[in-house]
Amino acid sequence: MARRIVVVGNNCQVAVLGGCLQFLAPDADIAAVEPATFSQFDASPGRLLDAVASADLSVCFPFEKGALGDLTPARIREAARVYVPVPTIVFPAFHPDIVYISHKGGQFGSPMGDYHSALIVYGFARGFSVDEIVSLFRAEVFARLGYLDGWFGNRDSLLEMSRAHGCTLDRLFAGWMRRGCFMHTINHPKLFVMDDLARDALSRAGLPARNARCEDYLPDPLSGSIWPVYPEIATRLGLTGSTTFKPPLGGLNFLVDAGRCIELRAMVEGSLAIYTHTPAIARHCERVSHWLDTAEIREALRPVRG
Repeated sequence: MARRIVVVGNNCQVAVLGGCLQFLAPDADIAAVEPATFSQFDASPGRLLDAVASADLSVCFPFEKGALGDLTPARIREAARVYVPVPTIVFPAFHPDIVYISHKGGQFGSPMGDYHSALIVYGFARGFSVDEIVSLFRAEVFARLGYLDGWFGNRDSLLEMSRAHGCTLDRLFAGWMRRGCFMHTINHPKLFVMDDLARDALSRAGLPARNARCEDYLPDPLSGSIWPVYPEIATRLGLTGSTTFKPPLGGLNFLVDAGRCIELRAMVEGSLAIYTHTPAIARHCERVSHWLDTAEIREALRPVRG
């Protein structure tokens, strides 16, 4: 009889971890459950708990009460025969310029979907030209904003959050560091990260896994949007950077993907075209509002003209 594995959480990493587990444990029956797929249990907390209780392994991300009715990770743990917690991977150190901008329960969009460049939003609010905004992307500005110094704080935050959820991530994180940039965006890890988490979950549960790596056989489902590691930040981290953005237009057509990547100037132009319809967008972003209200930061964020 096939092993049954249930993966529970409230983010886009749930389905990817489920897919990695399916690849690594091909004889298992996998159920990946997050709000968009909760209907497979009729959106019933009781039915999901019954499935968890009968599963050979329950893998659980951290999530807040309300995402899946009145369920919490604690209730999943209490019901499970074998419970393995896994962390949600959020790591902004490679991409510190990314911000979300919410309004009335929704997200404002940009050429990069829900992701925005704080510097572009700031430049728009100040009335800067495209050239002036592009000129903000330089080392002295990044240094003043703390963009060059986020590694250790973000590492410590991720490891502490993981420990609080019951997962020690130190060994895996050290391996990811050796691979270079292991994130596509602040909350979309590369496929080898998800493979490691799935493989580790199986190991902790005493279950076997294929030796083959997911990244060698499967497309990366979280690579729909790719934010670059700006060259000045990359240099600080010992990496090779770029200013090439991959917008989230969907699909897995290689030629289409290759043709839709854009450079920084096009990202600025596209963002400004969208923001024109929402003139006060900057005031919906806490970070940019702080910059606008702080004279010292405004002085540092001066464009280079000419």
